[in-house]
Amino acid sequence: MKVTTTLREDHQAELTLVLDSQEMARAKRRVAREYARRMKIPGFRPGKAPYEIVARRVGEAAIREEALERLLDEYYPKALEEAGIEPYGPGELQEIVSDDPPTFKLLVPLAVDVDLGDYRNVRLPYEPPELADEEVEKALNAYRQLFAVLEPVDRPAEVGDVVYVNVEAYEEGREDGEPLFADQNHPVLIEEEPHEGEWPYPGFPEEFVGAQAGDKKTLTYTYPDDEEDETLRGQTVVVKAEVTEVKARSVPELDDELARQLGAEDAEDLRKGVRESLVQQKQTAYDENYLMDALDAIVAQATLKYPPQAVEAEVDDRLDEYRREARQRGLSWEAYLKERGTDEETLRAELRQEVEPFVRRRLVLEAIVAKEEMEVDADRVMQSARDYLVRMAASMERKEARKLGRDKAFIHDLVTAAAHDDLMEQAETFVIALAKGELEARDEAGEADAAQPPEAGASSEAGEGEAQAEAAEAPSDAGAQPAGADESAEAVSPDEPEA
Repeated sequence: MKVTTTLREDHQAELTLVLDSQEMARAKRRVAREYARRMKIPGFRPGKAPYEIVARRVGEAAIREEALERLLDEYYPKALEEAGIEPYGPGELQEIVSDDPPTFKLLVPLAVDVDLGDYRNVRLPYEPPELADEEVEKALNAYRQLFAVLEPVDRPAEVGDVVYVNVEAYEEGREDGEPLFADQNHPVLIEEEPHEGEWPYPGFPEEFVGAQAGDKKTLTYTYPDDEEDETLRGQTVVVKAEVTEVKARSVPELDDELARQLGAEDAEDLRKGVRESLVQQKQTAYDENYLMDALDAIVAQATLKYPPQAVEAEVDDRLDEYRREARQRGLSWEAYLKERGTDEETLRAELRQEVEPFVRRRLVLEAIVAKEEMEVDADRVMQSARDYLVRMAASMERKEARKLGRDKAFIHDLVTAAAHDDLMEQAETFVIALAKGELEARDEAGEADAAQPPEAGASSEAGEGEAQAEAAEAPSDAGAQPAGADESAEAVSPDEPEA
């Protein structure tokens, strides 16, 4: 066997694999013997028919094709080993150059290579935003709006009223055709200022100040190029609207009675709860953005090499999500793409740009897991897998749930995914602490503690301390499964899952 390797700039390798000519003859004879054992050929016992007879019955081309496949299956792993290649995933057969001698050209994606650089010196200021009193009042006012009472009025509409409108929208110049969209008795809340989220466009409700039941309006609006509805981007529409009813809104005061309806003890308790919730929401959002910034800072000074398949796999996952969405809405894939105003090739290109930063961050996190020798928490992983399985079982028939809980392959994949998620969470926590400078403080505190002389009685714990030190120094595999994962089918399987 002769292997020639050419490395490409996209982190893939082109392999040319040349085998000895006799290998082809050997593979064809072996294929023919197996055909002969499975076939009934008059005058010959199973497996004893000559090659020529079998070839006439099966066809030389079929034997040749299967022989080449078997040779490739047999020698591909050997070729990788001889070339010193660690693949990212399966290689792709590009061409069978010849069968005498058997010669194959393959394209092999190379394993991810990440040099984290000086990642431990990445620092970012950590300044969570303050919660303004106005934000609390806005949230409380939103609760008040939930309990607003509507009453019909026989007067022109005012700010604060709800106007009910029949709406039909047409492409400009095609007002006699089919409407782009329509709605009957659509409730429109007239507020002080236009804002995002108003339908069918920002500023539409304000057009009805002073309107009464029976009034008709013809309005024109051009949607921006970044409109969420892709079918309306940049399009000018003519909206025909007829007011059917006007209602005044009466919003209750924020008192103890309203607070109790919302599950609080009194108004002060509601205000306190809303403030705490908003603080937590802002903190969570800030930490998520801080993590992304910290990862991007690490990515910027790291060197990442990965094949295009790493990105394409993520693109395929996103496309699968869109396909599931289409099925849930009862749309064919073609109809779904048409609704979005795109085609699969364009959508794939857009997703490729979108997921690239995500892939780079994930690769950095996985490299940190390996570099810092992080280990999964077996108990936490098994509990996570167990919880997920129970949630799945709750929406299934009892028989199907039991079957799923005993599917060892499924449970193995479930535990493996839970272990990976656990490691990623650890790495994310590590990155935040690193960027904030907390790891440096911990290291300094640890060095100070180590410099202190042992207290009396410490020797009784020496054995435990040595064991912990050995465990801390032991190498770990970033992709390792938690202890007990081999028995995961029984460990995770729910007891008597209910449908």
